[in-house]
Amino acid sequence: MASKTTELDIAASVEDVERILDELLAQEASVDAKLTSLLDPSNQPDLSSLTSLQSTLHIEEQISQLNNRIGPVAETAHGLSERVKKLDLEQARVKESLKYVEDVQELKVHYPLLMLWG
Repeated sequence: MASKTTELDIAASVEDVERILDELLAQEASVDAKLTSLLDPSNQPDLSSLTSLQSTLHIEEQISQLNNRIGPVAETAHGLSERVKKLDLEQARVKESLKYVEDVQELKVHYPLLMLWG
């Protein structure tokens, strides 16, 4: 396995090691500053739009759940409504027929001679 040669491996004096140490300390300070900046609450992104989106998704989920619960009931209610309309129509027809029968009976009672000639 080939080993990678670093600056420290080729350092020839204490001054070279101190220079490398200073570079590493500067890099560390830079990384620390970046981390501090990233972790600062004032630099955090505005998450209000995500919160709003999450609320919207929650509402949509609730709507879907309600639709799953209410959908079959609504279909049953619609079917019952159609049947009631048919019954109302039939009831109106029966009433009309009864009225016709009553009219014929009244004619028979009040005008019996018309029945003989008819």
